[in-house]
Amino acid sequence: MPVKSFKFISPGIFINEIDNSQLPKIGEEMGPVIIGRTERGPAMRPVKVNSFSEFVEVFGNPIPGGQGGDIWRDGNYTTPTYASFAAQAYLRNSNAATVVRLLGADQDGVAAGGKAGWQTTLQNDGDADDNGGAYGLFVFQSGSVATSVDGVLAAVWYLTTGSIQLSGTLRAQADGTTPLGDSAGALYADNGGEYKALIQGAHGVTSKEVSFNFTPSSAKYIRKVFNTNPTLTNTSITNTDQTASYWLGQTYEGHLRNVVGDVTTANTFGVVLGLDYLTNSAANFREGFRAAQTPWIISQDLGVYGNYQAEDMAKLFKFHTLDAGEDEQKKLKISIADIKASTSVDEPYGSFSVLIRDARDNDNAPVVLERYSSVNLNPNSNNYIARAIGDQYLVWDDTERSHRVYGNYLNASKFIRVEVNSTVDAGAADPSYLPFGSFGPVRMKQWTYNSAASASAPSNAWVTGGVGGIPHAASVKFIDGGVQFTGSAYYPAIPLRVSASAGGLSNPKNAYFGIDTTQNGNNRHDSSYADTVRALPVDVSSFATSTSTEFSYMFSLDDIIPSTEGSANALGAWVSGSRLARNSWTSLSASYTEVLDQGYNRFTVPLCGGLDGLDITEKDPFNYTRALADGTDSTKYAYYSAKRAIDTVADPEVVEYNLMTMPGIYHAGLTSHMMEVCESRGDALAVIDLDSGYRTDAESTAAVADRVGSVSTAITNLTARGLNSSYGCAYYPWVQINDSISNSLLWAPPSIVALGTFSSSQRKSELWFAPAGFTRGGLTEGSAGIGVIQTRERLTSKDRDDLYEANVNPIASFPAEGIVIFGQKTLQVTPSALDRINVRRLMIFVKKEISRMAATVLFDQNVPATWNRFISKAEPFLRSVQARLGLSDFKIVLDESTTTADLVDRNVMYAKIFLKPARSIEFIALDFVITNTGAGFED
Repeated sequence: MPVKSFKFISPGIFINEIDNSQLPKIGEEMGPVIIGRTERGPAMRPVKVNSFSEFVEVFGNPIPGGQGGDIWRDGNYTTPTYASFAAQAYLRNSNAATVVRLLGADQDGVAAGGKAGWQTTLQNDGDADDNGGAYGLFVFQSGSVATSVDGVLAAVWYLTTGSIQLSGTLRAQADGTTPLGDSAGALYADNGGEYKALIQGAHGVTSKEVSFNFTPSSAKYIRKVFNTNPTLTNTSITNTDQTASYWLGQTYEGHLRNVVGDVTTANTFGVVLGLDYLTNSAANFREGFRAAQTPWIISQDLGVYGNYQAEDMAKLFKFHTLDAGEDEQKKLKISIADIKASTSVDEPYGSFSVLIRDARDNDNAPVVLERYSSVNLNPNSNNYIARAIGDQYLVWDDTERSHRVYGNYLNASKFIRVEVNSTVDAGAADPSYLPFGSFGPVRMKQWTYNSAASASAPSNAWVTGGVGGIPHAASVKFIDGGVQFTGSAYYPAIPLRVSASAGGLSNPKNAYFGIDTTQNGNNRHDSSYADTVRALPVDVSSFATSTSTEFSYMFSLDDIIPSTEGSANALGAWVSGSRLARNSWTSLSASYTEVLDQGYNRFTVPLCGGLDGLDITEKDPFNYTRALADGTDSTKYAYYSAKRAIDTVADPEVVEYNLMTMPGIYHAGLTSHMMEVCESRGDALAVIDLDSGYRTDAESTAAVADRVGSVSTAITNLTARGLNSSYGCAYYPWVQINDSISNSLLWAPPSIVALGTFSSSQRKSELWFAPAGFTRGGLTEGSAGIGVIQTRERLTSKDRDDLYEANVNPIASFPAEGIVIFGQKTLQVTPSALDRINVRRLMIFVKKEISRMAATVLFDQNVPATWNRFISKAEPFLRSVQARLGLSDFKIVLDESTTTADLVDRNVMYAKIFLKPARSIEFIALDFVITNTGAGFED
């Protein structure tokens, strides 16, 4: 302290204590970056979690694999999500990890062969063996043959080969006689709500006959009797006796009930037709991942009711999920509530609330996950909807290999962002506008068939019919015999609440109009909702209409009517077109506020159109054999996706971490890219898996003995790569772990337990202690943070020597001590202190902390006083590391000999820091000397 800082009033001795021994603050824990598949969550961008419970909340539980069931509707649980287990292992003993969830992406402009997603291909050359593609079951109401009836698309099958058609009793003609004709494309009557389908291979050979219905409690329920596992069509991973040529995709039980009626008792008739539109296939989902979104939310009508069309109302805003993929649209819906018109001339904007709800709840008991109250459309307000919720999103730039950030407001929501119409965002929209309704999700356009008028395919229809036994023929002709039929077929739509009293609400004013996610007649969730909000095929937009698509509905509070006109206690009911017909509250009163004054000020919209972009016929979409081997950015989407995920964390100014792993992915190019990124950053160690020849059951149908791999294969493959980097390390072999959540056993790549051992080792001691040996590497003793049962291969002493000589760290099994990591080498071939993991991790830690200290003097004066201030921070830190056995000695040189006058003129401060890392003991030599009885030990 300078003398002038003392306060001198009377004579005396003045003493001040200066503590230069304080340790600088260590930055918050960084932890590893873990790349791989998870159950759900944000995709293809780094997300930091601070505990395993937070990981589960964001990304879901680890999946051990081996689970079947309705994979199409419930998700792929057939193979382990190794990234989830890596997070569990590490977070058992540490408090930070960054996760990048893998989904399917493809490079801009890539050819069809490199596209993400999946497709079943129609072979349509006009021959009788046409097969494959998508087939739809249309079910129509009962009625006389002279009456026009309504029907719906009730189910969709996807076939890799062959076709599917109905069988049974053909629908009678007008004169009561049975029509002539082929079964393909023919109209069949149900049998007590039951249909019969024939699964046919190429050339029309029937391989299976299935009776089914649409009653979930029945043993013949359609989703119980047909295959719903797309991976069974993959002959590379499915034994011959278990393979299937098809799977059942969407079923629309809710829409079927709402349009056709009670199909368990009603007399209905059905037909199976191909689902194509011109050259576009309904079985083509070759597209990269994308987020779900709501349709546009529209304003009220401020004009004359006689001109009202809901689709002409102003588009105000829409919501997008932050988490890409299909999961969020199945689990979330969004409600607009508490809509209030302005009551002040000084504030012309009204207000409303946004509720993010569980899609499986009902209006009797809403489950609100997030609420944003009293937001508005005033861009200058603190409660402006974009400001309150956030509107930022990331777009990947393939040229720059980084994300670009768009939007003005940080995202406050964990689930969604808002997109505001540019007119509203510019403050140019009418301040009176309030959210009053929404467009419906896009669906395929309805079609009408009249056999008396034409036998041609309906215009703009996603349907092709069965002439001459060819289900995917160029025209629709239900039977060759020419049965009379007039009907309209509708593609799926989410049902809307039509009455405030539906569902037995205690207070009808609490009804949310708009979509209804419950089953008709009760408050249970409609499980077919998940299929209704799925994305449309790649050839059509899921968010904008075209010549072959339409909005499934148009909803507005402007169409709410009093159930009993003139009654003071009339309940609200929604009837499409009622404002135009002058039946609604807003038209009867000539004021849009009337419906709000009646208490009907809320509605719900869906999220739809999200895609995972994965090949659903693969158990593991990122398997080595087919998805990654020989891959490049332009030839295999799985390779491109994994490489892009690595690149999202390449910039040290975007995300901090000190370890990187991509468990279960051992492609040489990708693991080398991980090490290159870590070395370029200089602050992380890549923990890679090796191609040892081991293949999981997601790779092939070969017996386990034929796909176990070997030490020699691992060494040969690694040596051929010529790696020489201290920024990578590898382990061998795979291990069996216990999933404590599901109590399941699974085989896991060694990077998982290595990562867990790094975490437990630094918790027990320090990160610069070797994460190996019986003290810190004992996997049987719990060092991995996850239960380890056995190794895939029991290593001999020679195996361990061979692996260690090749710089691979063995995971050994000893009779008494159990399973232990028995090495800590990096992949650096050149002998130096950095060929050991503990030294490399020490250097990563020290460099990171010293650089943080250096940042505190950046832009300060380049003078000795500043140099001393830096030294006063760095020296106590290094002394602390030395005291904790990380260094045996160190020295800092920062004076005129390093920062010369020339460097000062160039605004450079240059310091030299000399370190002597403490080495670990890896070999112990002991001489036991046997002496004669009379010998003295002092000799």
